[in-house]
Amino acid sequence: MKNESLESLLVGGRTATEVVRIENTVRRSVGPNSEFNHALLKLLEEKSFGHAPRFLGIDEKGREILTFMDGEVSHGEMNWTDDQLAKVVQMLKDFHDATAGSELAKGKEVVCHNDIAPWNTIIENDVPTAFIDFDDVAPGNRADDLAYLLWTFLELGSDVPADVQAKKIQKLCEIYGFTDKRKLVDAILDQQEKILSKREELAKSAETQEAREFSASRIDAIRSEIEWVKANRSVLEATS
Repeated sequence: MKNESLESLLVGGRTATEVVRIENTVRRSVGPNSEFNHALLKLLEEKSFGHAPRFLGIDEKGREILTFMDGEVSHGEMNWTDDQLAKVVQMLKDFHDATAGSELAKGKEVVCHNDIAPWNTIIENDVPTAFIDFDDVAPGNRADDLAYLLWTFLELGSDVPADVQAKKIQKLCEIYGFTDKRKLVDAILDQQEKILSKREELAKSAETQEAREFSASRIDAIRSEIEWVKANRSVLEATS
């Protein structure tokens, strides 16, 4: 049995679950989606997808055991380079390809991560190397994860001009192999509306005051980002 004194609390990301490290493993409480989550991580291991933790079992406290991923998670704003963005999109494509046609996809295109964002991406030596926090994985469509990635990594709705963002989206879509821009922009708006509803609910019902305040602080920003996408969708949908 591991000595509990060797446990160290890990910070980063936006999960409300306490995460600790013991040597080269990570321990987290299981949740309602853990069984599906663990099956997915096993599938990714079978498919030799190297950009996710490995599921190693359950410890004596009933916590899931995952391999520790070396590197850091982005905190706050970060200027993602073209090479870093290309790597993240390729990782997402490989993740989707590993799940396409599997039983876990349950008739959908793929299994979606549903939170592909800077706060769930490990970086080592300035290179994105892995995704973490697979709590919300579920069957879905490729466009949904790609849309969420573009929204969060490009910070759509910030002060970056729409034509500059459109060029970045075009390049990243080419890397992924996604061509339906109208479907993609629809998916971006769907993801934004979904998260807006989530934040509005959590602003009222989250367990801690800190969590309620964080969600409340995001509501106006998300509404503004939705309006930005709607106002600039013709530019974003254009193909250079």
